Amino acid sequence: MKTFTTFISLVLLSAGCRSFSLSQVTDPVGSSASAQVESLQAISMLSLIGGLSLIAGMALLVVTAGRKGWFPSIGGVILVVLNFLMSRYSDLIFYPLVVCTGLISAAWTYRTIIKILNEKRTHDNHRDPV
Repeated sequence: MKTFTTFISLVLLSAGCRSFSLSQVTDPVGSSASAQVESLQAISMLSLIGGLSLIAGMALLVVTAGRKGWFPSIGGVILVVLNFLMSRYSDLIFYPLVVCTGLISAAWTYRTIIKILNEKRTHDNHRDPV
């Protein structure tokens, strides 16, 4: 069991490592390609975690004769599918998300300013004349 724990720890630690090439690409096509590779490496963590969860879920299903392990298995499949959808349709997901977040922030700011102005107005109206 200790060997298995050590192996899993080493796999997780090596998944976080990243190597840099010594050559620098100066053309814009190469730089955009390298940026795309970096974004895919960041998304691939979902597949790694999903795969590990799927393996753990299958092991639990085998050990417990199908009574436990469904949640990790289903969660692993969901993470792998989410990774695929994020890599394929990221522009369709992130742009509306950014716009909606901006609209929510603007509405919240407007609501807060109106509330502060109303409180100031009622505070000024309730002052005792001296």
